[in-house]
Amino acid sequence: MSGYAGSGPREILPGLTHWSVGWHRYSLESFAIEQPSGCVLIDPSDYPPHSIGAIERHGVSDILMTNHFHERAAAMLRGRFGAKVWAPEGDIGELESVEPDHVYNADTELPAGLRAIALGTITDGEHALLWPENRGVLMVGDALGTTSYWTHNEGQVGAHPRARPPHALLGLLDLPFTSLTVGHGEPILDVAKEAVRRYLTEALDG
Repeated sequence: MSGYAGSGPREILPGLTHWSVGWHRYSLESFAIEQPSGCVLIDPSDYPPHSIGAIERHGVSDILMTNHFHERAAAMLRGRFGAKVWAPEGDIGELESVEPDHVYNADTELPAGLRAIALGTITDGEHALLWPENRGVLMVGDALGTTSYWTHNEGQVGAHPRARPPHALLGLLDLPFTSLTVGHGEPILDVAKEAVRRYLTEALDG
């Protein structure tokens, strides 16, 4: 069985860098939001040193996990940069490699202007993150994905098998976003809300 290849860091939107690590089942996506006080990393895997311009310029101030399955390199990167680690409240008991500095829920004020959206589909504490810049970027760890494990090659985006039928995701359509990043698969830029709407309509009407 052939695996998924990773990809080097690239700025996909102003202030938002994406990099990917390959794995045999699907790719693992990571993101950095550039901030003058230090980058905010979302679900980060490790990366080659000195390869992400935003991190070279500003360092890392905060690391956010969308669910406990995405601990990834949080502990190592905290040690490297002295960053604060944030984990969702409902997943604290499931963490294996890192003790968070902060626990968050949908009412928590997060760095970089991020807003937490409770999902609780794949894990009890799973949250999406909404970044208001660039006409809204919705960041989803596991509930949605764009690789074949999620889409079954039937569209741009799909729900995790454990999130089907995806009734719990309908509320995402009320959020102000135009782009979508996922924990596994390529981002959808500018037209993401229509792609998510189309998927949910077909999945729930079918």
